[in-house]
Amino acid sequence: MDRDTLEVVKGAEAVVALRGHSVVKQRVPKDYRIVELDTKLRRERTRLEAKIQSDARRAGVPTPIIEAVDGFSITMERIEGPPVHSVMNEAVAEDVGAVLCALHSAGIVHGDPTTRNMILSAGRVYLIDFGLSSYDRSLEARGVDVHVFFQTLEATDDRFPTLKEAFLAGYARNCSDAALILEKVNEIKERGRYL
Repeated sequence: MDRDTLEVVKGAEAVVALRGHSVVKQRVPKDYRIVELDTKLRRERTRLEAKIQSDARRAGVPTPIIEAVDGFSITMERIEGPPVHSVMNEAVAEDVGAVLCALHSAGIVHGDPTTRNMILSAGRVYLIDFGLSSYDRSLEARGVDVHVFFQTLEATDDRFPTLKEAFLAGYARNCSDAALILEKVNEIKERGRYL
């Protein structure tokens, strides 16, 4: 990271630096891994994350534009705006539903669709942090995505029932199998997230 860095946030897998109009996400080495394996995993996961994010954007999902991928780092457009958790209302929840539907319709699951991984910018909900994303069209994977969003919403907002209904309206608007996914969400909630 250089002296032009405005802010650095360290996560479990990466360090994120805000630099002017860009964000640089760099995967950090893991001391518990064999160096060669760690290098290979970080490089492959960096490339896959960038590819999935680019594919999501091409499918019409608002995401930051990828500017460069270099080794273990991704440089992307910085999206200005508040995180969704700080501006949540029924209209925003409905937009989140539509965005997640668009992502799922493209055969992609986010993996961590929390309200902190969404930014409201110029009236649009942007998805960020595709580090846990994958290509998956299964009802289970899409159901887990929706379940994770519902868990976050329920834990952070007293208006959960109303916001859930708004989300479902946005999700069902363009996802023909929304009812099946909601059934899967209910099943996941009953049994716990994982089998």
